[in-house]
Amino acid sequence: MTHDLVALAIPLLWLFPLLAAFVVQFMIREPTRQRDVAIGVAWVVFAVAVGAFLLNGWDSHFDRDDLESGLFLSLRFHMAVDGLNALLLPMTAAIALASLLSTPRSDLRGNTAARILAALGTLLGCFLALDAATLSLFWVGSMLPLWQDTRRSKSRPLHLVMTLAIAGTTLALVAALVLMAQAGAAGSASPFDLLALTQASTSLPPSVGWLFLFAALLRMGIFPLHLWLTAAGWRAPGYSAMPALFTSLGSFGLARVVMPLFPRLCEQVSTPLVILGAITALYGAVLAVGQYDLRRVISYFWVSQMGLVLTGLATLNAPGVSGGLLQAMSSVVEVCGLMLIALEVEARAGTTDMRLLGGLVRRAPRLTTGFLLLSASAVGFPGTISFVAEDLAIQGLLYEHQLAAALMLVVTAINGVALFKAFKQTFLGPGSQHAKDLRSFADLRGWEYRASVAMMATLLIGGLMPQPLLAVRAGVVDALQKLEPAKAVAHAAPAHDDDDDHDDD
Repeated sequence: MTHDLVALAIPLLWLFPLLAAFVVQFMIREPTRQRDVAIGVAWVVFAVAVGAFLLNGWDSHFDRDDLESGLFLSLRFHMAVDGLNALLLPMTAAIALASLLSTPRSDLRGNTAARILAALGTLLGCFLALDAATLSLFWVGSMLPLWQDTRRSKSRPLHLVMTLAIAGTTLALVAALVLMAQAGAAGSASPFDLLALTQASTSLPPSVGWLFLFAALLRMGIFPLHLWLTAAGWRAPGYSAMPALFTSLGSFGLARVVMPLFPRLCEQVSTPLVILGAITALYGAVLAVGQYDLRRVISYFWVSQMGLVLTGLATLNAPGVSGGLLQAMSSVVEVCGLMLIALEVEARAGTTDMRLLGGLVRRAPRLTTGFLLLSASAVGFPGTISFVAEDLAIQGLLYEHQLAAALMLVVTAINGVALFKAFKQTFLGPGSQHAKDLRSFADLRGWEYRASVAMMATLLIGGLMPQPLLAVRAGVVDALQKLEPAKAVAHAAPAHDDDDDHDDD
């Protein structure tokens, strides 16, 4: 019964929002109806995602529930709910729903609502896919609504950078699929099936792993592939861009594709990736301190957080990988919550330039409290999800990368400075003498307030009861089991040679 319900939910999760996006964009003209339909669909998808999460983990402990059928050529409709994506589904649906509910009525027209729904459908399709070709198709598709948003920004440099990001991702994934098809490691019938490839005796060319790794690092915004992300976070229309911009898709791609299929490659690049992640974390934190725009602060803070995620995943041990995945999920909630508050400030004040703000606490105590609590959670305040995630990631780093572990503590402190500085300039003190008249500035109300409370409650409950969230470990057990023997063999090889020499003597 459980399997039948999950199998029914899988196509509903990704197909329903995509169909609704088409309807809202082309078949409904009245703005009020567009908004109502989009929000209604988002509520349904969120409820189905929560149901799939609960049904999948209640009795089966996140065993994989599959829905599989052939489409055409080598493309297969092979999707599943498992320990790696079960929590990402309701989390992504909740972010899209919060974006729709928080968008001002005057801005939530067909284009905006349709792009949020399209981003939701493609992201959920990517998380569910167990076929490399289907995953790649949804991966590129999830960036197209953001590309459309950059066109609306009327900034040619931003649109050019976003176009280059999509082109680079597309070329990398298409090249990887071509090489996979040529290798045919899983048989001619299903050369892209990720499960079959994991169990196949013949390994894929390392170049395929490098291509998927590049796409994942680009999607995460790892230095120096971060420029498109920080530019879009600052200039793109925020409410519709946010669900597609701040997502754990990049780290998910590492855990779903790169780690299980390319264990030797992961071992070879483990230390370089730890170093790259540490550099990204420090780079993003330092640049966040120096920004004057609230949206830019949050964008660079995201880059820093993704650096922390990469360092955890690159440790290739259970604590580090679990901490990295948990950090990726908590960062989505925290950064999206902070960005929603920044967008609400922008909608009321007409700017997120902190030099033109200040003193908002007197007119918007709820908004101020929300930003403060989300900032505290984002830097790992005890009792929140980030505290658990950072603790696990540092435990993983202490095995072989003690210096990186120490640097992560420094980065966390710098991130705290950046967010508190932004909080002080925006909400505390007197208003700027250059600011516009903010006497009409309104506090959080209605669904804006409920969405902020829900995000803060999620971070707090997850920190106090982290065990259900730690089930993400189940999604990468196979990858770790393949990595540990490879590392053991590598370490044992010199000792084996010494034994042979001793026997010869």
